[in-house]
Amino acid sequence: MIVSRKARRRGLALAVVAVFALAGCTGGNAASTAPPPNSEADIDPDAILRFSSAAPLPLLDPVLQPSYGLQGYLALVYDRLTMIDKDNRVIPGLATEWKFAPDGTHLEVKLRSDVKFHDGTVFDAAAVKANIDRGKNFPGSTVKAALADITAVEVVDPTTVRLALAKGTGVQLPSSLATNAGMMVSPKAIGDPASDLSSKPGNAGSGPYVVSEFVPQEKLVVKKAPGYWDPKAGRLAGIQLERVPEASTRLKGVQTGQTDLSYVSSANDLAQAKQLSETGQLNFLPVTYRNVIGVYLRAGRGDLVKPEVRQAIAHAIDPEAVNALFSGMCAPHRQLHPDGEWPAIKNYKYPYGFDAAKAKSLVTAAGGAKVDITFAAGTNAEQPANVVQGALAAAGIDANLNPVPNSESEARFIAGDFELLVASSMSPKIDPADTVNTFLLGTYKLAAKPALVQDLAAEAGDPALSQEQRAPLYERIWATTLEEAWYVPICRLTNAAISNNKVMFVDDVPWADIGIWDLRNVAMRKG
Repeated sequence: MIVSRKARRRGLALAVVAVFALAGCTGGNAASTAPPPNSEADIDPDAILRFSSAAPLPLLDPVLQPSYGLQGYLALVYDRLTMIDKDNRVIPGLATEWKFAPDGTHLEVKLRSDVKFHDGTVFDAAAVKANIDRGKNFPGSTVKAALADITAVEVVDPTTVRLALAKGTGVQLPSSLATNAGMMVSPKAIGDPASDLSSKPGNAGSGPYVVSEFVPQEKLVVKKAPGYWDPKAGRLAGIQLERVPEASTRLKGVQTGQTDLSYVSSANDLAQAKQLSETGQLNFLPVTYRNVIGVYLRAGRGDLVKPEVRQAIAHAIDPEAVNALFSGMCAPHRQLHPDGEWPAIKNYKYPYGFDAAKAKSLVTAAGGAKVDITFAAGTNAEQPANVVQGALAAAGIDANLNPVPNSESEARFIAGDFELLVASSMSPKIDPADTVNTFLLGTYKLAAKPALVQDLAAEAGDPALSQEQRAPLYERIWATTLEEAWYVPICRLTNAAISNNKVMFVDDVPWADIGIWDLRNVAMRKG
């Protein structure tokens, strides 16, 4: 059976390579099929953008968002205190500036004075306090952890709010407030017991668009909000966002003109999209993911308790074999943060490079091992999971595939249902304190021995420290994480925007490198 899978994988890799080779031999090229240059004068203010995405949207309340993948939907409706630009810099949103106290005891935030929620309520410091208090205390809030470092919210004046912080914490807040944790809802809607923010938000946001239709798990339709404060956002008459789980169907939709814009990241679809761009049938804009395809290990369960088994798993996996599945579009990457970013380990050499013989000897020394390999069926993790299974089997590990629905894989791993998960969801945050909180000590709880990193994390998360002082502390945290083999990084995928010639500013879509999108700046061309 394993031989059969390998044969199919080799066939798939060769087929994808062939498609890329064919695309490279066509008469067209990326430059000749690129859309015309973007010009504000060419924008059609009456256009409706048709967008498709794989992500399901169960509800619209920011504090109940079950997955970070939903932020792209909600950012169209709710403004955030800060935002992230396409280069992953934290930039002003409803907040114009922010500054930590020299001793790190609070974060003072200055606010815009010209914004109203679409229900007429003024946005001010009192609104910020109402939203943060709600995020911290609302039953079932998914932003509670992101706001946990805030101990109190002080309204200094209408345009100034002071966030008191637990000692030595909160350094990640400027970037965290660019997520749903910083999305602002009208205090009028918050205070109305009849308000249904989950399915009928009405005019409760202050974002560039308002909801006109919502079908849970299927469709969101938004229309332009009048008088929006940012002239570079909300330049469409509306957006129709539809969930289309199959990447091949999303690709076909753009090719046939049923859809204007979408994203693909699977090997076959990247290859086909590139070929179609070469023949002028669509536009293809690749973006390297921040996300890492890798293996989450629950080191406190089953045979994964043995460090030799975890090390064997790490040695057994060949990143180039996974990269081949994606025809060179999953660049091998052996640490958490992207190389060159300030929190990354400098000049790093991964301790468990591919070594099949070493992996086999470690398994023998451990007396054998058995593990279930969970992955989300039908996603870009499925083929890598098959490669991982073959590699572990070759090392002498009894490795069984456990496909589960995409909607269950992450949630159930987090809940402790699975011992090992192959996924592309390791997304290093803008601030490394968030990476630690999310993956090591918080949500995913990968740190099987928290004592090895929690003191370092507490020291590194102090807002009174400079970036230069924090960097070596995070290097030690990542080194411990990788040496303990709580996580095995493999490679960084490519995510590609596919669109027609009418779509403008596709190169100015924040979050595209984490597999989601903020479409606030997208427009469409006349004609």
